[in-house]
Amino acid sequence: MNAVSIGPLAFDLERLAAILGIGAFVALASFLSSRTDSRLGPWSTWTLVLGLIGARVGHVLPHLESFLSEPWRILAFWQGGFSATGALAGVAISTVLLLRRSSRPLPWAAGSLAAGALVWFSTLTILGSNGAIAAPDTRLETLDGRSIALSERAGRPLVVNLWASWCPPCRREMPMMAEMARRHPQIDFVFANQGEAQERVADYLAAAGIVIDTVIADRTSLLSRHYKAPGLPATLFIHPDGTLAASHLGEISRETLSEQIKRIAAPHAEKDL
Repeated sequence: MNAVSIGPLAFDLERLAAILGIGAFVALASFLSSRTDSRLGPWSTWTLVLGLIGARVGHVLPHLESFLSEPWRILAFWQGGFSATGALAGVAISTVLLLRRSSRPLPWAAGSLAAGALVWFSTLTILGSNGAIAAPDTRLETLDGRSIALSERAGRPLVVNLWASWCPPCRREMPMMAEMARRHPQIDFVFANQGEAQERVADYLAAAGIVIDTVIADRTSLLSRHYKAPGLPATLFIHPDGTLAASHLGEISRETLSEQIKRIAAPHAEKDL
């Protein structure tokens, strides 16, 4: 999966690329501010602020109905959910304000933005995975005594959630994911606990009042190793042909989960038609 581990920290690759790109942009703009035009410093700050606000607003507005039921989640930026179009709108507003009196800083501003974009693109290109990962053939036992292999579930879209009961973000997202699994019967959901005994997993789900059809107790964390997941929770979106379509490291939002479900379900739906 597209994730990177740096010491004890694990990053989704897209987030890491964004962080490095923003860092390069701010660093170069600050340097040029001291050498060329002092307005570049305040402009880079406003660009960062307006870009982040625009990116979040651009994600929230198309899913406003979903967010209105839990308004606090608008600020739950750690779940992901940012719009590139919204970010560009914020950058454009900040740049227009910078240039309203003079176009002199334009080349330096453009250079700073280009540097950030180059670092972002290079990070995605260099660290991104090459080729789709096929589902493993190893059979794993479910809590209700069945034996399944992810490779044998080809033919239907599949969402695999890697989790553990000791993981706070795993516990936060699981009730929502269990609900989404019930609401999307055309998608197979597998909740694969990593590293814990069946009894502990069953006790946790019973105490939390969470009812899920397919739960695996992956004692050896085989799936985490197979998909190279550096942390938990990790959500995997698998095409009907068994290959990995996308992944998300960290707590996932309802909206991001819905978007990814639509992407892996679309080819399946077209095939059925």
